[in-house]
Amino acid sequence: MINIDQYLDQKRVEINRELDCYLPSSETGAVIEAMRYSLEAGGKRLRPILTLATAETLQGDSPRLLPLACAYEMVHTYSLIHDDLPAMDDSNLRRGKATCHLEHGEAIAILAGDALLTLAFELIADYGLRHSCPGKALLIIKNLSSASGVAGMIGGQALDLQGEKENLSLADTEKMAALKTGALIRSAVYCGAIASGAGETELKALDQYAQAIGLAFQVVDDVLDYESSPGELGKPSGVDQAKSKSTFPALMGLEQAKKRADILYDQAIEALQVIDEPTELLEAIARKLVYRSS
Repeated sequence: MINIDQYLDQKRVEINRELDCYLPSSETGAVIEAMRYSLEAGGKRLRPILTLATAETLQGDSPRLLPLACAYEMVHTYSLIHDDLPAMDDSNLRRGKATCHLEHGEAIAILAGDALLTLAFELIADYGLRHSCPGKALLIIKNLSSASGVAGMIGGQALDLQGEKENLSLADTEKMAALKTGALIRSAVYCGAIASGAGETELKALDQYAQAIGLAFQVVDDVLDYESSPGELGKPSGVDQAKSKSTFPALMGLEQAKKRADILYDQAIEALQVIDEPTELLEAIARKLVYRSS
């Protein structure tokens, strides 16, 4: 039986230690200081953990993939910095701390986000060169580029902003969640799979798994915005309701939204059944994120 809490804690320590290696001392400038501020604020480290857990499931070399995993955390953190800006979600709290633009100013926050994004791709390219696997690195870069751009997070954020001005349908809300939240989660799993030499059957199953948990993660996030306090979330709660945003609870009701998360969890577990290797680790991660309280 996997002790998932112990596993997650251990991986966060490894990821945080690795992240620390990629940024010079904050004394080198305001942008580096802002990058460190946002990276070191904490967080679940879900995306890099999924990269490593996917590799471990496929018997891949997980320690060697730490730079790739860190690249995903950098892209995720960049997206949070930019999402929090006044022109976007205008948030003042992230991971229990003042948002980057409040602490360092809007201009430096924008540059810090840009710098984290570009550093992420540098890490992936460097991985391909150091381990003589440029083909795999190119596939990961292509996939991550798509997941980060208009076909992924940026497209989802645009839909999210649109939803503040007009009511989105349930279909559009699912599309927004699949792009804004789900795309990077799918890409993180893809990264671990490609780096570990996954075959077509494994890639398809893992993508179905990641697609399901990515959407479930956003459904649960929407539910928690209704039910949790800012202290529990590490960010303001009730924001979606205040802005009358199109969320799963708003469109389906709280209980139906929770049932939707249950269904997506079942779909994720079912998708893993065709993989020959033991999948208990990925199953435990899915259960942890779908039935979380913060």
